[in-house]
Amino acid sequence: MAMEANDKRSLSASKKNDGIASTFVEGDISIIDTVDSRKVHDPEKDFENKLDDENSHIPMVAAAVSTRDDMTLPCLTFRFWVLSSLFTSLGATLSEFYYFRPNGGVYSMFFVLLVSYILGKWMEKFLPTRTFQFINWKFSLNSGPFNVKEHVCIFVAAAAGGGSAYATDIIAIKDLFYNTKVSFFNGFLFLMSTQILGYGLAGFLRKFRPANMIWPSNLVYASMYNTLHGNVSETRDKIKFFAIAFTAMFVWQFVPQYMFTWLTSMALLCLIAPSSKIIKQLGSGYHGVGILNFSLDWNSIGQLGPLYTPWWAQVNLYFGIIIGAWIIAPLAYYYNVFDAQNFPFLATYSLDKHGQRYNQSAIIDHSTGTLNATAYENYSPVYLSVTFALSYLYSFIGLSAVLSHVFLFYGKEIWQRFKASREEEQDDIHCKLMNNYPEIPNTWYALIFIIMLIVAMILCYTTDANLPWWGLLMAISLAIGMVLPVGVIQAISNNQIGLNVITEMVCGYVLPGRPIANVYFKCYGYMAMYQCLLLVSDLKLGHYMKVPPKSMFVAQLWGTILGGFVNYWILDLIIATKRPYIDGTLSDPTGQFTGYQSQIFNTASIVWGLIGPARTFGRDSMYGTLLWGFLIGVFAPVPFYLLHRKFPKARFDLVNIPLICTGLSTLPGTYTNFIISGFIASFLSQYYAYRYKTRWWTKYNYVLSAAFDSAAQIATMTIFFCLNGVFKIPFPEWWGNDKISQGERCFSDE
Repeated sequence: MAMEANDKRSLSASKKNDGIASTFVEGDISIIDTVDSRKVHDPEKDFENKLDDENSHIPMVAAAVSTRDDMTLPCLTFRFWVLSSLFTSLGATLSEFYYFRPNGGVYSMFFVLLVSYILGKWMEKFLPTRTFQFINWKFSLNSGPFNVKEHVCIFVAAAAGGGSAYATDIIAIKDLFYNTKVSFFNGFLFLMSTQILGYGLAGFLRKFRPANMIWPSNLVYASMYNTLHGNVSETRDKIKFFAIAFTAMFVWQFVPQYMFTWLTSMALLCLIAPSSKIIKQLGSGYHGVGILNFSLDWNSIGQLGPLYTPWWAQVNLYFGIIIGAWIIAPLAYYYNVFDAQNFPFLATYSLDKHGQRYNQSAIIDHSTGTLNATAYENYSPVYLSVTFALSYLYSFIGLSAVLSHVFLFYGKEIWQRFKASREEEQDDIHCKLMNNYPEIPNTWYALIFIIMLIVAMILCYTTDANLPWWGLLMAISLAIGMVLPVGVIQAISNNQIGLNVITEMVCGYVLPGRPIANVYFKCYGYMAMYQCLLLVSDLKLGHYMKVPPKSMFVAQLWGTILGGFVNYWILDLIIATKRPYIDGTLSDPTGQFTGYQSQIFNTASIVWGLIGPARTFGRDSMYGTLLWGFLIGVFAPVPFYLLHRKFPKARFDLVNIPLICTGLSTLPGTYTNFIISGFIASFLSQYYAYRYKTRWWTKYNYVLSAAFDSAAQIATMTIFFCLNGVFKIPFPEWWGNDKISQGERCFSDE
């Protein structure tokens, strides 16, 4: 989405963004309530246990989290190292690969959870139990039954490293747009410093363990762990269902992805007038807003998580998408807002006054890597497509609306919980159980923070980052200052306030004319906070599952290091083989690679860094009015809050302005072929099945989502590497698979 490439990338790296957890935040739909009603364990046993055992005072936690602990269970076993490496490498490969595609997929953590369980049980059955000894060190390939704690550690490692690291965006744009190849050594160190620096900050929060900071997404995973490692017959049914759904989707994906590509974007309007420019802009899913466009490709249908994102949230998202894409964008273009008709409708790149790609090399002083003001004055101001410009407006509104929305709807609750947290911690059963395990030493946090800070400073001075030491410290200070309040909000509401726009703006004013410094500043400032909260959230999952904190720390660190290595390798491979498609020089005839997100990230480096916000959004700029979005966002949630206070049963609290803004920001940078089909899938799962097929929904819905998501991703990778890569077997071209229109049958040239 156009609210910065970073959001899609960073969120995809985290298990928290499977979307399911926001079910707990608002509305009547509650996964934990559902889990409680279906009785994951035997009802009579659960009842007897709860009579005997002390439990959490929070109903959602009491329903999902066990109060029993076996301290003898091993965590960092041979199975952990093998399976965590496998799923981390697979996730990092898939995520980096998909990031350069228009319909980016999210590595399904439900897939990791289920398949790692299957493989773990297989290894338990077939690996030898012999113990090997080297001097005083003993280890076994099979340490006994596959247990829940090593299962959690595998999951955490894959979640930490199985995404597409945010810093690879910077490596990509330096190579693609700034003609600077980043070596493996510098690139890997940069990835590690941005990813791991935040773990050092987690030491500031580790003693803050309030019971009410529930981290809702972790409750869902906790309930699934209890299911898999509890009732044997229910586990068997789920795995069988997963295997059938996975196989069916894997086979089906070869049809829309390889043989009959029209099914990926069925532009019905283009069948009526295939050569009309207006029809293409309105009906195309690749080059338009996707009106009456359907898709039977799960990569497209499933990109917003229709089977696990709660219904109320998807209604907000799709409301924003439809209003933004189908109404506002066409009207803004045809009424020539921001001189829209002088520029491409859906351009994700910056433009000059002639409507051509902005030649950033023409205004850079190559000796210093900063803006050449004279060359800039002689060349052109930067221009944006109308959809890109509006996406910044929505981003500004959404950023301030998050603060306003949380303050209005959750402020009192957050403050009450914050005040009560210290007393509650002493009485919380899970805190008492975790006190049996040694905490992570302060020296671990301090060493990681200091080492990564030194690495970051060295990189800033030895590469072309052009970011002074005090600029790096300023970025990290922003993260430190925001990590606790943002963490409290995220722990309660599952909404994280991104620092990307703020960091870009601060650096743009403090260090104008430095594009690479700006993206480095943004990366260190934003990711230090993000990775810190990722570790804290994982520690909370370990808290629920009674996994020793040291084991959780090692698991996440291992996943991050391995994932960074794989990210760089896949990034380098894709740039080497698909460069003209992802830098925008050529259009991929298959429509599979666009590099939209890298182009958006590069545009941000120009707008905020090279030229700077003072010029781009200044008083005399065409885009100065967009800054009013910050003020609009502050007041936008207020009417719905007042209506909710007046008419609480009308559920105006479900109107979520930040989510609507996320939907509004879909264009440019995202294909629109998913809108109708994705909404239908959401309706069938989160509305119809939830309400009228509740028993089936509670047992199989998330298993189906994991199967479909993972099968679609792996099928696409198989087609790319095997049929299009190694064996080079193109499917014969025919009506439903033409290369000119990418199979869509929209032939008009823009």
